[in-house]
Amino acid sequence: MSAVGTPVEPDAAMAGGVRAPAGGRRRGRTVYTVLLLLLSAVAVYATVVPLLIQRSGVELVTLTSGSMEPVFPTGSTITIHTPSDPTELAAGQVITFRALGSDTVITHRIVERLDLASLGQVHYQTKGDANESPDADLAPTSNVIGVVDGLLPRWQEVAVSLQTPRGRLLVYGGLFTVVAIGEILELVRAARRREDAE
Repeated sequence: MSAVGTPVEPDAAMAGGVRAPAGGRRRGRTVYTVLLLLLSAVAVYATVVPLLIQRSGVELVTLTSGSMEPVFPTGSTITIHTPSDPTELAAGQVITFRALGSDTVITHRIVERLDLASLGQVHYQTKGDANESPDADLAPTSNVIGVVDGLLPRWQEVAVSLQTPRGRLLVYGGLFTVVAIGEILELVRAARRREDAE
């Protein structure tokens, strides 16, 4: 007895062998496209948001100490604006100013406004919310940098952090790497197609 079966044509076998790799290539292209779109969106986000913040006129200050906790935690970024009249600020407002005799920038709350002829200009007695006693030195109006508006929203703070050297390397370097890989793979596919055509 002989087994009876359907003969397999060579062309059909070859066609069946090609379908799986083609599907794999399509999935690979889909993954690549999605990754490229995601990285492009992150790059736009990291570029546009800080630009809009800058154009809004506010300044950003990152707090390096815990003297204003819990309102402003250590490491948080705050927004400040230049007051129209720095001599008319009131107790309770939080200001950012330069310390007397140094370039140290301090962000503390005003506890008293002092307008004494002996001082020559308006001065502010300031204090950190977490500190037990007021600051040793008064803050003259000439040293006031700005009045604090509040904390920078987290989604904006992330965008600003991506403009650091490490953040730029991560975002733009990652995008460049993905694009370069895509171009290399396309060159490889083109070479293979030429080989198949021959």
